[in-house]
Amino acid sequence: MNYYNVVMTYNNELRSNRSNENKRRITECAMQLISEKGFDAVSVSEITEAAGVSKGSFYTHFSSKEDLIEQKIRISYEDALLSADHSRFERLEYFLTKSLEHIKNGGLKMAQVWFSHSVQGSFYGKSKLDYDRARISDILGDKRLADEVVSVYYGALNLWCFTDGEVEPEKIIMDHIRKYKEHK
Repeated sequence: MNYYNVVMTYNNELRSNRSNENKRRITECAMQLISEKGFDAVSVSEITEAAGVSKGSFYTHFSSKEDLIEQKIRISYEDALLSADHSRFERLEYFLTKSLEHIKNGGLKMAQVWFSHSVQGSFYGKSKLDYDRARISDILGDKRLADEVVSVYYGALNLWCFTDGEVEPEKIIMDHIRKYKEHK
């Protein structure tokens, strides 16, 4: 490899690292601002200012605030999917366990904000619900059953939020899944 190629490779890697770092900062700042103020009350300008990047940098990575949320959800939960060689109940239990882990790792306050937004019909809340309904429906292959599972899942999470963490949603959700498995 000649000197020119070495320099170009180094510059490209440096740009890529900087771009990835900008995307990470944008996402972190957006999630922090949204948890504090609500999705609808946060502008792209506020996000870019908090992240210390230009609007152009934001739009290099995301087409909109909604796109940022959709990408965040997709990336955060892609580790929650098992391959089809597992039973549908194994895949469902794994998805719900991982999803709960992500939510609990975000903290009770963030979950409470998310539920508040969901009730208000905000894109932020609705996009996670849509994602969960689609994934659970894909796993179970039965939309009616998926909606039932989502109802129990969201009900348990809602109870966890309303009781300030006193109720353990995992137990409620997994007990429901076990009961369903016994009847099948």
